[in-house]
Amino acid sequence: MTEKPENTGLYIRNLRMPQISAADFASVKPPYLHFRRQYHEYILYYILSGELFLAEDRKEYHLKENDVLLLEPSKEHRGLEPSVCRFFYIHFSWENLNPHESGHLSGLSETGQEIPFPKYHTMETGQGILRAREITERIAAAFHAPDIHNRWLAACVLQELAVTVSADYAKGIFSREIPVSGKAKQVIPELIAYLNQHYAEQISGELLQERFHYHFDHLNRQFRKWTGQTIFVYLNTIRIARAKQLLETNFYTIAEVARQTGFHDIYYFSRVFKKQTGMTPGQVRRPPG
Repeated sequence: MTEKPENTGLYIRNLRMPQISAADFASVKPPYLHFRRQYHEYILYYILSGELFLAEDRKEYHLKENDVLLLEPSKEHRGLEPSVCRFFYIHFSWENLNPHESGHLSGLSETGQEIPFPKYHTMETGQGILRAREITERIAAAFHAPDIHNRWLAACVLQELAVTVSADYAKGIFSREIPVSGKAKQVIPELIAYLNQHYAEQISGELLQERFHYHFDHLNRQFRKWTGQTIFVYLNTIRIARAKQLLETNFYTIAEVARQTGFHDIYYFSRVFKKQTGMTPGQVRRPPG
């Protein structure tokens, strides 16, 4: 009889995960006034409706729907005037939170090890708002569930909220800084999303011109201002990145990978792949095992 393998595993340590002490929804109305306090943890507010008047030390905030405010430890918080408001709040501590100057992205890590999180931000994108509201529901539900593992889940979902707010914040700054104006500010993000979703399909200038109601040459110039690349250079970058992932699985032939990433000429695929990666498709494939 085959002996069962020993059931061993790994411990997961939560030292670098957020440590949440409170998370819930609250509704207030006059004559309630937020009390004065000096707290030892971060407190994040997400305003769902109405308005809230708060101060942190000498800085005053008039918070409205879809505003996010992060109050810092050891600073005095107090209410300024009564109001009607519904909001989500969460108290937490988190190692290695590093300050940065709000309002620009220069000086931040470009390695993916850091993301900017604003002290104060109004959520701007519809997708970001919907996602943030859904995430707050999940945090509260997980935090109040009678199981220690759900506390860990709440900490994970708080990180998802941080990424969602950060992405919305960064998009807002970037859209204000780039030298693109008018309708192009709306069209180009839609075009970027389209290319990332439909990269495996046959995409031509005529197709993009018809879909986005822009003359292709003008669209291409605006796209380059936004991304630093032309549309088809950007498209090939997406395709080659995905092709590299597929080749590393060893599940597909080079011809199959080319077809799955929008290249219908394997020789052209190989030339573009080597130009972007410095390797041939065959050199990327991993040895078995």
